[in-house]
Amino acid sequence: MNWELYEVWSVDADGHESLVDTSKDLKKARQLAEESLTDEYVECIIYRENEDGELEEVEVIVKE
Repeated sequence: MNWELYEVWSVDADGHESLVDTSKDLKKARQLAEESLTDEYVECIIYRENEDGELEEVEVIVKE
């Protein structure tokens, strides 16, 4: 069985990243990222775990 895991990380104005949550669904990961954009967090990065267990950047969502 093949499945993917997405990690959503929030980034504050100083560039510090914090793990928001993980999801098996990219649509849910995007929703989590958008909901995490607040006055404190200026962007969210969605990573996908590849077959080697390493994280690959999928998408960056920036606060407008």
